[in-house]
Amino acid sequence: MKGLTKNLVLVLAIAVVLTGCKQPTQLIDDAKAAIEDVTKAGADKYAADDLQKLNTDLTAALDEVNAQDKKFLKKFGTAKEMLTKLKTDVDALKAALPAKIEAAKNAAIQLQTEAKAAIDEAKALLAKAPKGKGTAKDIEAMKAELTGAETAFAEIQTALDAQDYIGAADKAKSIKEKAAAVTSQIQAAIEKKK
Repeated sequence: MKGLTKNLVLVLAIAVVLTGCKQPTQLIDDAKAAIEDVTKAGADKYAADDLQKLNTDLTAALDEVNAQDKKFLKKFGTAKEMLTKLKTDVDALKAALPAKIEAAKNAAIQLQTEAKAAIDEAKALLAKAPKGKGTAKDIEAMKAELTGAETAFAEIQTALDAQDYIGAADKAKSIKEKAAAVTSQIQAAIEKKK
């Protein structure tokens, strides 16, 4: 009877150890869902580095789970801690994301204003461009570039309206650079004329 009780206690102890070492599947599912939610909210565009770190941390936690899964005596404590920290980091990014999106929006609007100013400056300078033999083609080419820049300028607002702030900023930078190039050409022609 003593031996049977001893064996029964030993079997129960092993059962408790083995059942207490289950994979943290709920934590894994929660972490994956949280990362997916924050990605859909715009983290892939406006917080790409932060999102990359979260995905790296998730991979590390999953690697820890897989490593423990291969052992006879599984200890998922470290993996649980990693997944809990990951969930906290995802929540922090989710809270910070609206501010990052707002900053991107403000930067795009600022670049839109700068692009408009660059176009206006180039147009004003083009009116003062030296006219003479051999410059007509150059002036027409510059006018065409500015017309193209003005047409593309409308795309900035379209991107802003679609909440594509990075796309809007890229378009504004491109337009600003084109207008600055025209301004630079005109200024060089004016200096040459002097």
